[in-house]
Amino acid sequence: MKKVLIGLGVIVVLLVAAVVIIPQFVPLESYKAEIQAQAKQATGRDLRIDGPISLSLFPAIAISVEDVGFSNAPGAAAPEMATIERLDVALQILPLIGGEVAVDRFILERPVISLEVDADGKPNWDIQTGQADTAGGETSGGAGDGESGGGSAVSEIRLGEVRLIDGTFSYADRQSGQEETLSAVNMELSLPSLSEPFAAEGSADWKGETVTLSVNAESPRNLMSGETSNLAMTVEAAPVTFSFDGAARNADALGLQGQLALAVPSIRNLAAWTGNPLEFPGDGLGPFNLEGVLEMTGAKVALTDAKLSVDEIAADGLFSVDARGAKPVIKAELNVDQLNLNPYLPPEGEGGGEAAASGSGGSGAGAEGGQGDWSDEPIDVSALGALDADLAFNAGGIQFREVKIGKSSLTVLLQDSKLTADLSEMLLYEGAGKGTIVVDGASGQPAISADFDLANFQAGPFLTDLADFDRILGTTETKLSVTAAGASQRELVSSLNGDGAVVFKDGAVKGINLAAMMRNISAAAIEQSFDSAEQTDFAELSGTFQIDKGIVSNKDLTLVAPLVRMTGEGTIPLPPRTVDYQVKPKLVGSLEGQGGESDLAGIAVPIKVTGPWHDISYQPDLAGALSDQIKDPGALLEKVPDADSLKDATEGGAKGLLDKLAPKSGGDGESKSPLDGLLGN
Repeated sequence: MKKVLIGLGVIVVLLVAAVVIIPQFVPLESYKAEIQAQAKQATGRDLRIDGPISLSLFPAIAISVEDVGFSNAPGAAAPEMATIERLDVALQILPLIGGEVAVDRFILERPVISLEVDADGKPNWDIQTGQADTAGGETSGGAGDGESGGGSAVSEIRLGEVRLIDGTFSYADRQSGQEETLSAVNMELSLPSLSEPFAAEGSADWKGETVTLSVNAESPRNLMSGETSNLAMTVEAAPVTFSFDGAARNADALGLQGQLALAVPSIRNLAAWTGNPLEFPGDGLGPFNLEGVLEMTGAKVALTDAKLSVDEIAADGLFSVDARGAKPVIKAELNVDQLNLNPYLPPEGEGGGEAAASGSGGSGAGAEGGQGDWSDEPIDVSALGALDADLAFNAGGIQFREVKIGKSSLTVLLQDSKLTADLSEMLLYEGAGKGTIVVDGASGQPAISADFDLANFQAGPFLTDLADFDRILGTTETKLSVTAAGASQRELVSSLNGDGAVVFKDGAVKGINLAAMMRNISAAAIEQSFDSAEQTDFAELSGTFQIDKGIVSNKDLTLVAPLVRMTGEGTIPLPPRTVDYQVKPKLVGSLEGQGGESDLAGIAVPIKVTGPWHDISYQPDLAGALSDQIKDPGALLEKVPDADSLKDATEGGAKGLLDKLAPKSGGDGESKSPLDGLLGN
């Protein structure tokens, strides 16, 4: 027995000596050619080993190799898919017996990895291995069967020194033209055991900025077994900072739950850094901050107790995305105190104010602005089918340029390519409103309907803030209901149908004195009547309109004011962008406004408003005025000074009346007529 033990001891000593000594005498350089040949046979590509190789088998399997390269696919831009300046690996032997993997050292120095997709869509990492595939497939299949049949699994992993030093990773897609490069990549991992915390610290340069990464997992073993572990992660760069602190679970789908924070000093700078500069008007989209409780299970993500800020806008609410189905479903509820949209709008045209001012004048106003037209470009509504959404938005106040809107509530439902926006509440210039817009893109082209109801708002300040238009005052009510369908802007306008109504009460039309204008009817007088110092007070200005195939028609425009009544009717054909309208102001012998009769007898002189939108003209229709009056000679006489001298004229009909009205020479040589003073100049 003693001899046996001595013999076994000698064998052990010889084995240890062999493991330690043999690598010192084995010429590893002589095996380079064989290793390269095996790599060529297995992958079809060349393996280059230009540096020295060292090997040690005890107390750990350690191998070090320098200046290694692996050739690229045919036609690729870079000659080699991967190069490594130095690889140093040390793996303990004895723990392997117990199913443990203990890595003393894994150091990868200056690797350069070039990933590329060619013009045909084939990636360079798709390696055709020929017969090696079949053999490998059978081997891996057998191994898999063995594992599923109860084969041993890794029970422990211990990482010592694991580092990646100064790496470079590039990706190029020749189909899309996308190219990305990560340089100065450094990473260090720490894992004493699966039951102890895992830590990863690293950094890389991307697009001129250094990005740092930090990951800490409390229990890697739990993550590997599908259980929950605390997890903390941060990503920091000058354009963006992201952090997560909570718990993770690596079950059937990755799950995260915890506090999320995102800080962006400038949205515009972030977009430019990522290669997607924002061609967005205005000077907004600066700082952005978001924090909340993240709950994620696979492709379903929710953010609750969310607080966000964009520039000066602060909001809170919740947000969720479910991308597990055929298309993502988004749900959100956002509450904003004050929403100022001005930083996100394009600057107003320098000539806008002047154009608006010139547009308030008479004939020819706005002609210099040029003639616009509707677009025939197809309207793409495919985005409506990209997702479904259920959104709710509440604001304490909204500012759009100079327009100030009070408390508002809006819901948006997007389902099956149909978007419904419901404005259930809107406080507007001492009044309130509500409305609904529906855009249905299921047919591939937009079908639109809109209904709005605004009540008791002040037209003066509203129109002044909206369009710098201060010509009309009054408490206003308006209703609008329209529909349209078409593939382009022109088709939508040409198919527009609907109706509406508007009522102004206890207001004024500024810039014109209708009573004064009626005393002196002429084109020049009409031009002069448009004076910012003048105004016509009214008790009510109202009308309804109908829209049929893009043509807006009105037949009941009515203005009731002291000494003045006015009616109007006509059309505004939207497709050709023209106006064909006529108003009939008339002087009446009544100071009554509110409650006064609108059809009192008086002198009415029609004014024609016609022409294209860019060149509207205003002309008095004197022939029409006389024609209307001659239809009732008796009524005309009541308005004429010294009407008694013409009492018998009506017996001869219109001819007799005109004979009496014809000017006659007076004693001073001037022409006199009973109509003098009736129509002024």
